[in-house]
Amino acid sequence: MGGRRALRLLALLLLVAVGTAEAACGNSLVLSSSRPSAAQGEDGDKVVLEFWHTYSDLETQVFTEKVLPLFEQAYPNIRIHAVRKDSTDQLKASILATVADNKAPDVMRMDIIWVPEFAKRGALAPLSGMEGFDSLRDQFIGSMLRTALYDGEYYGLPVNATTRAAIFNKNLLQEAGLEEPPTTFDELYDASVRLKSKVSGAYGIGLCCSNGWGSLPYFWTFGGELMDADYTRATGYLDSEASRAALAKLKAWYDEGIIGPSVVGGQPGTWDGVLKGQLLMIDEAHWFQAVNASGENREYLDDIVFSTLPSDVRQGTSVLGGENLVIFGQSTHAKEAWQFIQWMTSEQPQRLMAETGLLPTNNNLHLSAPNTMIATYLEQLAHAEPRPPIPEWTKIEDVFARMVERILTGEQPVEEATRQAAQQIDAIMSVP
Repeated sequence: MGGRRALRLLALLLLVAVGTAEAACGNSLVLSSSRPSAAQGEDGDKVVLEFWHTYSDLETQVFTEKVLPLFEQAYPNIRIHAVRKDSTDQLKASILATVADNKAPDVMRMDIIWVPEFAKRGALAPLSGMEGFDSLRDQFIGSMLRTALYDGEYYGLPVNATTRAAIFNKNLLQEAGLEEPPTTFDELYDASVRLKSKVSGAYGIGLCCSNGWGSLPYFWTFGGELMDADYTRATGYLDSEASRAALAKLKAWYDEGIIGPSVVGGQPGTWDGVLKGQLLMIDEAHWFQAVNASGENREYLDDIVFSTLPSDVRQGTSVLGGENLVIFGQSTHAKEAWQFIQWMTSEQPQRLMAETGLLPTNNNLHLSAPNTMIATYLEQLAHAEPRPPIPEWTKIEDVFARMVERILTGEQPVEEATRQAAQQIDAIMSVP
């Protein structure tokens, strides 16, 4: 690899690392911004809705210059006062403080993982009873609407999505004897074995990490179940025979070197490994492609090919990220706020925001993707599941990640680790 290309690759990998961390949280890359001084209230005969978001520079530009004028043309009685917030670790605490001070906005574009916690605190308005809600149930791709479900009510509408699809190194595919990405994990396993016999130091699969964002796609696809359908308990699910079989397969493949060390923090890293020809397949969100579809880094896209995840016990099942539009319970303009968030999830604004690289959630765009890469991710969205939409998820994810690490590194056998983790999760769920 030439010196100039290597330097560009290093810079690119640093950018991808930041984007990957943001994608796992469902947030876009954003810069700091200040809040406008205008106050919420009435603007002549217009209702003013305060809308908080964490759109990036490009996303903000498209939203402000293309999307908002169309909305205010369609709803001349409503003006949107958009406030861009910094996407930082302190953002959630800051929003909770505004709720406590009765200073919450009318509407917010909120990380899907936050929605259950805010709903449990009584901060959000339930949308299930809003006029026209039932007609929206089939509007969204796959399981996206379930990300807004808490305690039998829906508290948001999905406005953009993130998921993980398979990314293959083209050269290693050929070395492994394949012309196209494998459609099953059995095929991927066999290809990985052939590859390892030819390329020293190569691995078949690179997982970013042991947490839910990284390992749930494999756990689910191999037949595992984390919790019951109502997200009330893990015992009988995480420690079931099916879940233990899924984890045992991960363990066996890790021991054989089919799965690389990145899952427990080792090297090569996922993007580093697939671009340098050390990993046959990784799974990742679409940010790398969206950021580098043009410009000098475009050549790296020539070395990789995108596909939906291979299938096993289940069809290849990925994990959902993204943002929901929510209405705060303190809003005195719930009717107008509901009109705004319905419109934002309709086809026209979704198509416009997709120009920035955001994945849409509307089924109509699923059927008319602008390019092959986007089509692949939208197809994967149709076969992706939310992390449990419960307020306790952050604590539960930590238990799950540590369980996976203990199993893979041999610290605990599968049966003991799953039994212990299921009991810990049930204890977390039992706390009022």
